[in-house]
Amino acid sequence: MGAVWRFPLEPPAVPADLILKLQKCRDLTRVPPAIREAAEAAAAEASRLAAPEAVCWRGPVTAVDGTGEVVLDGTHRFHSQALARLLAPAAEAVVVVLTLGEALERRVAALFAEHLPLESVLLDTAGWAAIELLVRGVRRRLLEQERPAGRSVTHRLAPGYRDWPVEEQAALLGVFGGAPLPVRVTESAWLVPVKSISALFGVVRAA
Repeated sequence: MGAVWRFPLEPPAVPADLILKLQKCRDLTRVPPAIREAAEAAAAEASRLAAPEAVCWRGPVTAVDGTGEVVLDGTHRFHSQALARLLAPAAEAVVVVLTLGEALERRVAALFAEHLPLESVLLDTAGWAAIELLVRGVRRRLLEQERPAGRSVTHRLAPGYRDWPVEEQAALLGVFGGAPLPVRVTESAWLVPVKSISALFGVVRAA
């Protein structure tokens, strides 16, 4: 039987440079001052609007076979060669759902409706940057928890990445059972709120 817990998070400080890099600004020294100022404003607004929540599940990797079928906790079945390779050395897995909440997405839509496309795009990018910073932080904290026991944590994988069908998103969230989650899955396998992700990590022996 897996264990479920809430992972306390603080809104991240999103660097303006990260937003610009995600927007393919390769030489940051040549970014026009007005664009940099807009990126800095988006970074500050993203940190203000973000209300991050994360819920984690940890349980046994019951089976991994050569066809790419993976079974978690005896009943949850998934189909991905990439996932099978990731979890082949793992006795346990951790599944995380993480969201920024709805406020940032509403502000992105409002800016677009106000015919402010630059501000809208930069704030949207800042939101995804915040998600990336948060999930990296979750992995670091998981690593810190596992190191004393001689264990490590793999990189993350999720439905929709590599050959893992996005249609298995709802099945992945099924590992949480009836636990309340800050996200839901649509019929087309999108997570809502939009600025949300799922992530699976394998718990393995430290190298």
